Amino acid sequence: MSYWTELAILLVAALSGTLGAMVGLGGGVFMVPIFSAFLGVPIKFAIAASALAVIVNSLGGASVYLQHRMVNLRLALVMLVATALGAIVGALLVASAPVNALRLVFSLALYAMIVLLSLQRATAHPVTTGPDRFQLAASFFDPAVGGLVSYIPQRVLLGTASSTVAGLLSGLLGVGGGFVQVPLMNVLMRVPVKAAAATSAYMIGVTVVGSVLLYYANELFVPQVAVPAALGVFLGSQVGSRLGRRVHGRWLKRVLMVILLYLATTLLLQALGVPVPGTR
Repeated sequence: MSYWTELAILLVAALSGTLGAMVGLGGGVFMVPIFSAFLGVPIKFAIAASALAVIVNSLGGASVYLQHRMVNLRLALVMLVATALGAIVGALLVASAPVNALRLVFSLALYAMIVLLSLQRATAHPVTTGPDRFQLAASFFDPAVGGLVSYIPQRVLLGTASSTVAGLLSGLLGVGGGFVQVPLMNVLMRVPVKAAAATSAYMIGVTVVGSVLLYYANELFVPQVAVPAALGVFLGSQVGSRLGRRVHGRWLKRVLMVILLYLATTLLLQALGVPVPGTR
């Protein structure tokens, strides 16, 4: 692998980490398709590198969110077990899965995420009154609206069970599960999108650890890919987690959906054997 390829991996990872931390996705949803489609990195190696970078991103981004009390720690602990179990099952499937099957699953997951993002609720209308069976009510200061945002998570049991799917896709695709977890928490559980992103970023690092160990056991780690990816994501996450507090969610969502649509279509065409200009 050339020096320029490693530099490109570092830069892509930094940008992915910035955007990933801003929306609680871990960056993997951007890195894996770009590494695989445009930088010539085999998709299984890209998945493994992304998983390692996701942990670094989670540590970098979540630390900032914790300082600003945007993470709902009690909600995270409730959902962690189901998410982690799903992640382990997904990681076990990676080694034997055909390359084009992984591309197809990844592209379909990105399309599903676009749909989920389009359904996201505005942070201005969370549930603030009513029963709080599991004592998960929380609040945080949002500079973008200039005030305190309070909320009570809804449908906690259904949301926790559904997070198993997020974990499964996390382990299978090396993306941390945030791309499912954030819309799930926002749409189904009525958690404001910024709190969902912060809580997801906190959870991601824990849920991916088991997957990383399984990737390592199956010899899917390539240092020339994993090291610059992890470094780039760490740097980017520091920027993204700070910008995420100041950027309006609506603008962020529109940019994100355009990027994801392009990456999803590229992976789908590759999975179907259709040549895509500019890809490898």
